[in-house]
Amino acid sequence: MSVSTDFLPSRDLRQLKALDLASPECLDDVTANLDSLATVLGASGGQILHAPPQPTHNDTQAHDDLQSSVEDPPQETDAFEQRYITRWLTRLVSEFAMTSADSQEMQDRCELLSQQCAELLALAAGKMAAGASIQDHIFQLSDGELTVKLRDGALVHDSLGTHTWGAAPILSQLLLPIDADPQRDLDVLELGAGTGLVGLSLARWSRQHRRDAGTRVVCTDHHPTVLENLAHNIQLNRWPESVAQASQARVDVTARCLDWQSVHQARSGQASSAYQLLTSQTVPSHLVASAQSDWARDLDIGTCQRSFDLIVAADCIYDPVHPLWIRSVAESLLKPADPSSGVQPLLHIMVPLRPTHQAEMQAVYEAFAADRPGDRGLRLAIQAQSDYQGYENFGAWNSVVRAAGPVQQSQPEGGLARTYRWFIIGWQSASI
Repeated sequence: MSVSTDFLPSRDLRQLKALDLASPECLDDVTANLDSLATVLGASGGQILHAPPQPTHNDTQAHDDLQSSVEDPPQETDAFEQRYITRWLTRLVSEFAMTSADSQEMQDRCELLSQQCAELLALAAGKMAAGASIQDHIFQLSDGELTVKLRDGALVHDSLGTHTWGAAPILSQLLLPIDADPQRDLDVLELGAGTGLVGLSLARWSRQHRRDAGTRVVCTDHHPTVLENLAHNIQLNRWPESVAQASQARVDVTARCLDWQSVHQARSGQASSAYQLLTSQTVPSHLVASAQSDWARDLDIGTCQRSFDLIVAADCIYDPVHPLWIRSVAESLLKPADPSSGVQPLLHIMVPLRPTHQAEMQAVYEAFAADRPGDRGLRLAIQAQSDYQGYENFGAWNSVVRAAGPVQQSQPEGGLARTYRWFIIGWQSASI
């Protein structure tokens, strides 16, 4: 997080050479230091307040200039401060372990402070090391405040979907308020839902504002661990609805398993490829979802053919084959254009501009090019794109960023500045 130089860890943290942890005054100083570190490291007290998305330059250039549009890693970090904080917290934990307090009250206080040190060490190592946590994601929208409660699960070595990535809060806000006929039922599909922030944001907004028509949100993923956490988040936000809630607005949210590769192979007549399964899927063969779990059920592609008004995908393209698979899914499940409805069915994809993922970005342009060969009649093509500034707080903590000025609420503490590209994709006639 951008922090003022009013607090600099290497300068302002208490020196540990002469600690007296049995002294209330010393514990007061340590408590104040830990509170300051909590602000720097992003211990948000259970709430994340997202500021409105900030657009960058409108990137209308041809995608052959992709190289220059992919940003380099941020440079404004101070690794020394990061190392200093880690050493300071580690030493403090050791000091607490060797402290014998004079009273039970002081002993209890020391134990609580030691636990806080351990939690801050986990945050200093990055969100992946911090374990499971439940937080309220709060959006300040033009029509009121919206809160979505999410559990970010503990890291699974073969799946990253149990953590909320930086694209999700940006896309959630860009899609709200929902552009849809308030008198018609609305069907929404989220691909690679992860923790489900985008789908749940649309569902909670619909619960508040779409009172004259039904809303169905289907959040999909493929990894059993991710799906289990996704189903938990749906329940955290009070679905299935109670009778009282259902009487206010008919909003249904479910989690389903969806394998993009299988849909693509079925649509293109390809045989299953063991190579693709091994390199492009994240599900290990020994991890089998319980057949009794509702979230383990596959999305019925046949029943859902051309039934969704809106398909959304936030930061779920991490292989060059994924855009083709997503296109096949959208071609199968997105409603055809209906001029009488007044609202065009759309696919929204948000992709971070990471320097290591240029091939994946190029694949998006190729998969949804308006002038691509084949595909007679209507085809899905990019209709608009724009870039937004955001942050991702997922890897190792990005040290202390020294910068003057007010803190931006949308930037997670320790987050890496990242540009996100929003693609709006819809049906259009094939170029001749």
